[in-house]
Amino acid sequence: MDKVLVVGALGVVGRAAMERFAARGDLQVVGLARRAADFAPDATWISADLRDRDATLAALAPHRDTTHVVYAALNEKPDLVQGWRDADNVALNTQMLRNLLDALDGAPLQHLTLLQGTKAYGVHTGRPMRVPAREHDALRDHANFYFDQQDLVAERAERAGFRWTVFRPQIVLGVALGSAMNPVAALGAYAVLSRERGQPLAFPGHPHLLTECTDARLIASAVEWAWREPRAHGEAFNVANGDVIVWGTFFERLASHFAMPLGEPTASRPSEEMPRHAALWRSIAERDALRVADLDALVGLSWQYADATWASRRPFPVPPLVSTIKLRQFGFGECVDSEECIVEHLEAMGDLRYLPKGRG
Repeated sequence: MDKVLVVGALGVVGRAAMERFAARGDLQVVGLARRAADFAPDATWISADLRDRDATLAALAPHRDTTHVVYAALNEKPDLVQGWRDADNVALNTQMLRNLLDALDGAPLQHLTLLQGTKAYGVHTGRPMRVPAREHDALRDHANFYFDQQDLVAERAERAGFRWTVFRPQIVLGVALGSAMNPVAALGAYAVLSRERGQPLAFPGHPHLLTECTDARLIASAVEWAWREPRAHGEAFNVANGDVIVWGTFFERLASHFAMPLGEPTASRPSEEMPRHAALWRSIAERDALRVADLDALVGLSWQYADATWASRRPFPVPPLVSTIKLRQFGFGECVDSEECIVEHLEAMGDLRYLPKGRG
């Protein structure tokens, strides 16, 4: 039986992959994370900090029969956006992957999936990226651990004989706790806190702000597809839901979900405004028996991510859209409605008691 190791298993992508693979029944599924998990109870869970080489080697010693790896781990700096351009963070993220590969040296690996994103096209540098960005438009002229990691994987794969595939999603939508880049948790907490304060739902971003998103479940499906598609090996693919989302328009749907009126736009920044309401969140959690009473434990750095994505006041002159034609031409054509996707994940977080349930 094949054994899949999901690294960074509590993040948005990792969780979706764990839930999908654990439901199959024909795989041994192992999740690696620093924190304890509250889902996929039939999977094997191991705790390790990839920044610690010795700890990683020890934790993975019993799993040197791993056949598939989904690498979705990240180290983020407290200043999220600045950290994306930090040379030390680039080196650390590459070392984390190296520690994992060293721990699995000699394992019967068949395939490794590596996650990247639109930072491959320099979107975080402030320069307009080519639109729509195609995989060959990736830029290597700036500090970016994506390419150091990709080169490391390619070198190890050539030596050990396993295959690899890179996926570059847009803004990833899914369920997670304390993730540095979880739009769903931030959107949900933003709406709930506004409602609790008796305020209408006010959109904080630029009115023309639009982008693509990628359902984490879609990524998990694409990972499985790449395992069995020889043409996907050694390739990088953009992956997105297949539509675009105008965030100001979506706020109408978000207000309806939480049964609250839509207010006038606001210029407030979520990263500055929302942490001030941590005590209010704690009272909501106690009243509604939520499982996460600490607002930071729920949202983490995702308030900063909100500033850079759905709450941005300075959109690019041309929206940073990517082409997914290559992925479709190679045979993966699944698609998802982005607005429906966000609502589904909000409902899931409500069912899990991470967020209050919507009332719409």
